[in-house]
Amino acid sequence: MSSAKTPLILDARATLEVELDGIKLIEASAGTGKTYTIANLYLRHILEGRSPAEILVVTFTNAATEELRGRIRARIYDTLRLLNQPRPGDDEFLALLLAQWQGLDSTAQQQQCRRLELALRCMDEAAIFTIHGFCQRALSDHAISSRQPFEATLLEDDLALWDEALKDWWRNQSYTLDRADWYLFQSCLVDLPNFLASQRILQTGHQPIILPAIDEDLPALYQSWGQLDDALQDLASAWQTQKTEVFETLQSSPALKRRKALPYHNDNLSEFFNQWDDYFSSDQLLVIPESLHYLGSDTLSAESTDTGRGTDPRLETGFFVSAQKLFDRIDQIKSRFKVRAQVDANRFAQQRVRRVKQESRSIAYQDQLNLLLEALLAPDGSVLGDKLRERFPVAMIDEFQDTDAIQYGIFKQLYFNDEGISLTMIGDPKQAIYSFRGGDIFTYIKARQEPGVVHYSLLTNWRSEPGLVNAVNSIFGRRSAAFIYAQSINYATVQAAAKKPAAPLLVDKSVVTPLTVWQIPQSDKQKNLSSQQVYALINEAVADEIVQLIEGGVQKNIKIGAEPLRSGDIAILVRTAREGNNLRRVLAKRGVRAITIGRDRVFASEEASGLYDLLLAINHYGDRKLLRAGLASPLLNLDYRQIAQISDDELSWQVWNEKIHRLHLLWLQRGFITMFQELLQLLEIAERIAESVFAERRLTNLLHLAELAQQQSRISPGFDALLAWYRAQIAGDTGDDTELRLESDEDLVKIVTIHKSKGLEYPIVFAPYLWTCKSRPVKPGSILQFHDENHNAVIDLGSSNHQQHGFIAEKERLAEDIRLAYVAITRARSKVYLAWGDVGDGTMPGRPAKTALGYLLHPGQLATDLDSNFPQAFDHSDDMATELETLVKNSGGSIEVIPLPQQTNGAIPALATKRQPALETATFKGGIPANWRIASFTALTRDIHQIAHGGRSGISGDPILDFPAGSHVGLLLHSLLEHLDFKGNIKTQCADLIPRYAPQYGLNSAEYQKTLTRWLEKLLMSPLNDSGLTLSALSSRQRLNELAFDFALDHLAIDKLNLLLAQISGRSLTPIEVDNFGGMITGVIDLVFEYQGKYYLADYKTNYLGASLEDYSENNLQRAILDRRYDLQYLLYSIALHRYLSLRIPDYTYERHFGGVYYLFIRAMRPQQESAYGVYFDLPDYADLSALDALLAVKSKDGRHR
Repeated sequence: MSSAKTPLILDARATLEVELDGIKLIEASAGTGKTYTIANLYLRHILEGRSPAEILVVTFTNAATEELRGRIRARIYDTLRLLNQPRPGDDEFLALLLAQWQGLDSTAQQQQCRRLELALRCMDEAAIFTIHGFCQRALSDHAISSRQPFEATLLEDDLALWDEALKDWWRNQSYTLDRADWYLFQSCLVDLPNFLASQRILQTGHQPIILPAIDEDLPALYQSWGQLDDALQDLASAWQTQKTEVFETLQSSPALKRRKALPYHNDNLSEFFNQWDDYFSSDQLLVIPESLHYLGSDTLSAESTDTGRGTDPRLETGFFVSAQKLFDRIDQIKSRFKVRAQVDANRFAQQRVRRVKQESRSIAYQDQLNLLLEALLAPDGSVLGDKLRERFPVAMIDEFQDTDAIQYGIFKQLYFNDEGISLTMIGDPKQAIYSFRGGDIFTYIKARQEPGVVHYSLLTNWRSEPGLVNAVNSIFGRRSAAFIYAQSINYATVQAAAKKPAAPLLVDKSVVTPLTVWQIPQSDKQKNLSSQQVYALINEAVADEIVQLIEGGVQKNIKIGAEPLRSGDIAILVRTAREGNNLRRVLAKRGVRAITIGRDRVFASEEASGLYDLLLAINHYGDRKLLRAGLASPLLNLDYRQIAQISDDELSWQVWNEKIHRLHLLWLQRGFITMFQELLQLLEIAERIAESVFAERRLTNLLHLAELAQQQSRISPGFDALLAWYRAQIAGDTGDDTELRLESDEDLVKIVTIHKSKGLEYPIVFAPYLWTCKSRPVKPGSILQFHDENHNAVIDLGSSNHQQHGFIAEKERLAEDIRLAYVAITRARSKVYLAWGDVGDGTMPGRPAKTALGYLLHPGQLATDLDSNFPQAFDHSDDMATELETLVKNSGGSIEVIPLPQQTNGAIPALATKRQPALETATFKGGIPANWRIASFTALTRDIHQIAHGGRSGISGDPILDFPAGSHVGLLLHSLLEHLDFKGNIKTQCADLIPRYAPQYGLNSAEYQKTLTRWLEKLLMSPLNDSGLTLSALSSRQRLNELAFDFALDHLAIDKLNLLLAQISGRSLTPIEVDNFGGMITGVIDLVFEYQGKYYLADYKTNYLGASLEDYSENNLQRAILDRRYDLQYLLYSIALHRYLSLRIPDYTYERHFGGVYYLFIRAMRPQQESAYGVYFDLPDYADLSALDALLAVKSKDGRHR
């Protein structure tokens, strides 16, 4: 293996002078300015003539893309301002850049300024994506080259498809098995839930190596299993002749352990002996009881190893040896069967899921990466690669340490071995902590070892105060291979910033030691405490210390630099939500308020299940069992006595039943969110929650759940559909929008998971749980994930080297724990608290646990020892106390090791007696102009008399013209048109959509199904113009439904508006009669569509104008438009669309791109009519539209429109 390459230092000058072309790998240690460096390199590319659209920047979250976009935009702006108005500053890079720019001639200077100005204007086109966003863009823009299905449906994940395919495989394999083969199947795969869980591991990674390789197929293995019957018959015969001797040996052997859990215990032996005797007397010898292995010589030897009892030769002869030989054959077949079954199931599911996706024209997020890589690796993939490189000649990959083999494969295929391109990979392998979501540090290691990659390092820490930087250097720099993989991940000593370093923590004006290690005590009997005891002690110590810090800040004798310490300066980093919740309760007892920040899902909260129980009761109004379950919801805060009282008292029960019925009707008639708002008041939910602990957290969760349910109700409007979705969210994994939200933005103590803290920083950090260990013994047959010597992903399902591979997997677990510890410790600016010492659960006094801190603070272990025998590698430590003393001595005063503080039996009085202040409505003292409002077209025309047209006295006999009138019908038709695929099968879609939406608007779907379906079919096939344009010709890509808009106005003079509208129409109109006002104009355009390069807006009207088609003729439509003042409505819509298009289309002009306005009175629209009914079209004159636009425009201080 190659040795680690020494990176070049990338300081401000090097960043300005480094060659931009080629492949660079930048290692950005914590706090060294990774994003700052990305922005500076981006800036240099802009100055060299690249546009934002040519510079691909890829990161891993939507939040990170927005942050990068903002930071890069700000960097360009600051640079342009500096070049236009040179001035001294603290930014070394910009100072050097300014000096370089001033050395250019005036032409070059102007050119660079123009490039910056253009980049600022084009930042909306900047190619800053998540990895999935980039792949989606690459596939959609080059659909033919990438063999991407057109208009594919994007699935958030395909887990349900995988599970369904695996269940099919299970059914196909298991339902026809006889009893003996079923035993083999079930003993290897356990049950369906366990089988599905084990398959999750095989679904991860990019083509992992599966061990062991099995040549036989399942039928051959079933045959081998059946062939064991003869050997089992021989063993059964031996049992019948030797069972008395076997019993006496097991009963009398002095060597055997007699633990209660073993068959050899005197109380158990007779019972187990009878089980064995029954088995050997049966005719189903291939159905083997689990306890039979206790008769094998290997098990007997393992259970008789206590030297104090001696040995017993009888346990290693005769029947026991014969049984063991047969058991070995059984185990071999089972092991091979398990591997073959798992691999076959995975392949079956993979093929099935791929076929289902192809047939349904759908892809999952991860498929986007796979499809792009497959397209690039195809024989003609160079064509796609050339197109992408031509479009993105520059690429930067942020957080590269979190990449995986597929992502790296894409960028390697695109940018390696190609002249004239620039690829920068930037990240910190010491912060690679996301293996649970696919991050693969070994991909980073592979990339680092690629030839032609130039390595750089950022080695100035701008985050932490100098003493804390030294403390971190002391911990991670005190041993070789601090991060295990020394060939590729070394710890380089980091320097603190020379200018404006972070402020230290001061107590009574004295600098405190930056890093404190609390030493965990032993018990009174000089034994290690259990982890439960240690958790309790540490929680109390952390809470007491925080109380003292906050109180010191209040008294202004504890400061960070010159500023008194505040609660919000403190962060507690935890591994799990349980750790955080337990600690938060301890803090609450002392009057310390804290907020939790983590990746916990709101659907995993108590409020989620509580709201579900209530919704279920509301949906199934009248079901006593479900109402009782709803009463037990934690949202109601009723105890069992209260619930029993309600259930037993008929009057109380009736009151609750009526409340539920009221909510049921409200949900039915007015939708979910209206019902939810009433639920809060009717059932006094907020008041009940306010009585509980963490009321703010719980109320935040509840409102978050309601928001998510309301969003989904637009997609799944029916009761049952919404509840099915809600139930699935509780059961499964979900996206980022379901992560718990902050319940408060107050200045509170923060409890943050370490994973969530990455990229953040806090003045004071407590990381009190780094002593915990996720180490588990390697069990035979367990599924192991690890990487081989070539850094390839391997999954071991039970190979002959399983134990050895288990040690390697444990080493990888330890390496990630070390990286997790590094992330936690380096979040701090001024002060860190750790806890460390002897803890029970498998460690001996004086021996470090198999944890990150055990490895870092007691460097007796060698990284190479971890491969051969992981547990024993931690036996090499000498005296732990001496090693900690050495650490303190070598830290130069930046680290202290002190005993874990003892509980102070309560909080400091000032905090202990503090209560949450009583809340009262604040008095608004600002000023709002009396004429400021948000107005829509409806608000502007509310008082205009609506004139009816056409006869209403008779019935036309046309079910569409005679369809009930009213706003509810209009809303239903709008919902249906919004969700229809105009080019698809309308009848099939309506069969699904109408039953979902009609009940929401009080219409019987069965009664109106046929009419609505025919109506929509006719509407979509009706021509809109003489050239035959129909709505059915529009694909989903040509449509934009429900385009909402808002635009500001300073002052709208209504008399001027009426005058202008009269001039435009050329006739006298009913005036708009509202007061002059300023504020906002708002609205929603039903449909915007593109046709032959022009953009049109359309509005659906269900107005009843009369009982005949002639009532919807052109003249009658013109009159209806003006009488109802729809002319104002569509002019406002036209202005909104005109403004929108001018922002979205670079070379937009009204004449070339604006197609016109369609007002569709859809009752009368029919295909194949001699005269077109129901279609009103207008293309507003540009001068008229400009005049109205000017009247509505906000004016700048110089009087110009903007």
